[in-house]
Formats: sequence, structure tokens, C-alpha cells
Amino acid sequence: MARSHRETTITIRKFIIFHHSSGKSVRSIAKLVNLSHSTVQYVMKRFKEENRIGNKVREGRPAKSIKRDQRFIIGKFVKNPRLDALKVSAEFNEKFSTSISPETVQRVLRASELHGRSARRKFFVSAKNRKLSLSFAKSTLNKPETNWNNVLFADESKFNIFGSDGRILVWRTKKNEELNPKNLDGTVKYGGGCVLLWGCMSASKLGNLVFIDDIMNRALYLNILRDNLKLSAQNLGIETTLYFYQDSDPKHTALNVRLWCPYNCPQNLKTPPQSPDLNPIEHIWRELEVRVRKIDINMKSELKTVMMEKWMNIDAEITKQLVKSIPKRLKAVVDAEGYPTKY
Repeated sequence: MARSHRETTITIRKFIIFHHSSGKSVRSIAKLVNLSHSTVQYVMKRFKEENRIGNKVREGRPAKSIKRDQRFIIGKFVKNPRLDALKVSAEFNEKFSTSISPETVQRVLRASELHGRSARRKFFVSAKNRKLSLSFAKSTLNKPETNWNNVLFADESKFNIFGSDGRILVWRTKKNEELNPKNLDGTVKYGGGCVLLWGCMSASKLGNLVFIDDIMNRALYLNILRDNLKLSAQNLGIETTLYFYQDSDPKHTALNVRLWCPYNCPQNLKTPPQSPDLNPIEHIWRELEVRVRKIDINMKSELKTVMMEKWMNIDAEITKQLVKSIPKRLKAVVDAEGYPTKY
């Protein structure tokens, strides 16, 4: 069985023996070293009976893995981090004359600073879209930082009334607390409803926020642009220098939208698919989510009211810093060769 406590150091043991030989009681020594009476007594007893302070040489079964085995194990996991110890030990035992256990595989990995961790959830990027993302990043990387101040970033998002699309973490005791109402993530059959919305932003501040009550299609999307794009650009002070940034959702690239854009926002950036890490408004949605979830909401109308209030209160300094991060985002995409980045 593994030890349930930390061993005392040689220095502490010497300290205990010195004070014991000076006539101090077990109780007073235990207080000095902040240890239990039994620990102090054990140190003194071992010294008296065995005349030693340090531990005995511990004899255990020698490690079965050698450098060749370690290279084989580590190489497997470096090539494919999703493997498990059981499969690798089985493959090793089939390939070599010696055999190792899954526990030995795990020890080798830990000794090489490889530890099991939950895989980070990121959007999937196909090979074609990875090339498009990399090409876009390279072509815009060297643009002056001030150019991004004239860009209006737009996107849609969904907010659930009950429940969440992600995991909710609660801190609770192990027993008899899992069904306490404060520890539950309330759900309603069929999701309990959600709110769809469209929003936009620039470096100066946030633009309009639009709630979408009908099914979002290309006709409705075009109506949103007609009613809000120019108005937001005016309010943000970029009407005459507007560059429009939206992702490659099919509604955004529909024929009616493509015919409308040249006459109303001719500077329309052609963005790559599957690249949310390049659109800073994604961080605004997360910021809005954090602020809204601090309030207990039970009705769709209440959620809309709270969302609009929180949207209006997001400081312009946040949008400024997000747009300022665009060159770093582009550089990260180039460094990642088109794969997802930390943004």
C-alpha cells in the first residue's frame, strides 16, 4: 500500500535525537517539529534499536523497461497521443520477447513528463479549409494594424435559457449532495428554448444587437444586414471606410447577399471557412455569456432584456483590445499552419 504521509527529513530526525539526548520530553519535541507524538517516538526507537537515522535500502523489483523499450513506448504516444497503455503494452508484448504491464507503460510516460490530460475541444478544420485559412492569414498578416480599425465584425450566436451546450462544473462534497438543487444544472425537455441573435462590433465599440425570432435563412439574414449594417457603421464612425467581416456560412454567401454587398459594403473581406479564432466577436459572445449567466433567468423575454443590458455595458476597451489582437491571431494561424490556435 502506498504511504499515506510524507516522510520526515534527515535534518528533522537529527533534530529530534539531539533534543531527546538533551533531556527534552516527547511532547515538547513534537511541538517543536510540529509532528505527532507517535512519529517522534518512532524516530527515537529506530535510533536506539538499529542505530540509524536514514531509511533502509529499499529492495524492490528492478524496472523491467530498458532504453530500447522506453523509446518504443514514448515513440508510440508521441506519434498518436490517443493511444492507451493497455494497447501499447499488448503491442510491445507481441513484438518483443520480454513482457511489460500497462502500469509499466504509464511509469515510463510519467518519467518522460508525459501525462494524461483531457483533449482540448476545438473546431474541426478540414485539409482544404486549413489551406484557405493559412493563405488568408499570410495575405493579411502584414497589413497595418490601423486597417483593422475600419473593419466591422459580425456573427450570429445562440444562448440557451435552460442548460448549456457545454459542461457545467460545480464544487460539492462526494456524498448525498449530487441532487441538491444548488448543484443541479436545470434542464427542460427539448432544451427549454433558446435565443438566436446577430451582433456586430468594431475597434471603437459594439454595434447593433438583433434578436432572431424566426428561422434564420438567407432572406432573413439579408433583412438584418439592410436594417443594421449601415446604421451600425454610422454609429461606429466607419461608414466611409467600412470593411465587412463575416464568416463563410452558407447564408452569408448566398446569391442574394452576394448581389447586395457590392452596392452597400463593397469592401467585403473574403474569409476562410472554419476560422472562428480569427473573428474577435467570438470573444464578445463568451463575455456576454459569462455576464448573463450570473443572473437567474427563467423566461425567454427576461433573457432578452438581460442580454441587451449586458451588451450595452460591455466596455469599448474590450473591443479595442480584441481588434488589436488580430495581427497576433494571424501570426498564430501561420505558426499553426492553418490548424486551430489558442484564440
